[in-house]
Amino acid sequence: MRRELENAKLVAGPQPGLAMLAAVAIPPIPGNGVTDLLTNRVFLVGFWSWFTAQFLKIFTKRFKKGIWDAGAMLESGGMPSSHSSLCAGITTAIAIQQGFGSPLFAACLCFSVIVMYDAMGVRRHAGKQAEVLNKVIDELLDDDHPMGEVKLKEVLGHTPRQVICGGLLGLAVGLFFPAC
Repeated sequence: MRRELENAKLVAGPQPGLAMLAAVAIPPIPGNGVTDLLTNRVFLVGFWSWFTAQFLKIFTKRFKKGIWDAGAMLESGGMPSSHSSLCAGITTAIAIQQGFGSPLFAACLCFSVIVMYDAMGVRRHAGKQAEVLNKVIDELLDDDHPMGEVKLKEVLGHTPRQVICGGLLGLAVGLFFPAC
């Protein structure tokens, strides 16, 4: 420990300070960055849960509106909820990797519930407010008014069915994703 302090003094200069403390307190981060990320099962499950949900929106939009739209993959809202899928996938992967008794699983579960609740509550109601405001703008303002052309995004949140489907998708990806 004494030698590390002396080395930190050499790096930090003659005055002790934050650099010296950092040199002693923060160990180097092991690993290979991108390679570690691409072999991290929790990350991969989360990514594929999110990606699959976003990809499925192309087909659910086709079913609902009768049009093929690859841009649906980049939209928020809709069926299934990619937020719910991502959270459920990560929570499932953590449960498998570290067990239901781990503090990390408990934290993931809590954050997943918050995200899913928020998607059905606050975000959904913000979308409904945008729908009302768009109608008010259409009815009260003419096209010459600077706000007459403003359109707020109406599909922000999710219905309970969309959240449940996203959660089940994430759970399935988490359960069946191959081990790295």
